[in-house]
Amino acid sequence: MAGNGYVYGYTGPPFNFLGHFSLTQWNAFQAWVNARTGNFPAIQQFLQIRSGNLRRTAGVLEQYYSTLNDEKLAPTFNKQVWKPGSQGHFNYKFRDDQLPMVAMGQIKEFLKDQFLREDESVFAMNQLRNLIEKTDDRAERAYLAVNPTQYVSDTVPTLITRINGYFSLPEYEAVLVNDQQDVYPSGTTQPRFRVHQLDIPTQWEVEQSTSTPAGTGPQVDLKEVS
Repeated sequence: MAGNGYVYGYTGPPFNFLGHFSLTQWNAFQAWVNARTGNFPAIQQFLQIRSGNLRRTAGVLEQYYSTLNDEKLAPTFNKQVWKPGSQGHFNYKFRDDQLPMVAMGQIKEFLKDQFLREDESVFAMNQLRNLIEKTDDRAERAYLAVNPTQYVSDTVPTLITRINGYFSLPEYEAVLVNDQQDVYPSGTTQPRFRVHQLDIPTQWEVEQSTSTPAGTGPQVDLKEVS
């Protein structure tokens, strides 16, 4: 593809394409994938080991928060309903009433970890549970990438084979651009269709939308104004 003037349809990683790409891009992508397909078993094993370690961590936290604490992991803090005294409400003459608040704030700062222990435990356990589930899903996805099952039959090799079959179908020629054989004009290196939709239109595409004779390239139609 070098020298064709393509700006967005480049061939190397991260392979800037999804639905539109060329045969040169596809061959480079296949080589990149095939060189890494053998990594899936090791990735699966690594993620399963990580998931097991996370489960052990979760077990230690669960034991600490549920049994080793001096408080039970339950919402036991109930505020007493406020009721006015027999004299009703009265206006208080404010003096230095902020001093107890300051002292209480300092005490609560020292006891912050113990006051928030229940909230922290719920957050920590939920976070670990999400990490374990996500790690398990990644390990399963690494397994399914090369091992078909009755529920997921599409693996990386079968998907590559399917796309290779699409290249031979004429209805996909504008999406899967054969920039190696299907060039225009003959003897050039420019394919009939652009590889990326943000690239400039090819000569063949311009000729299809204008009255330019085939093979002559784009021209400007001049009309006499009376």
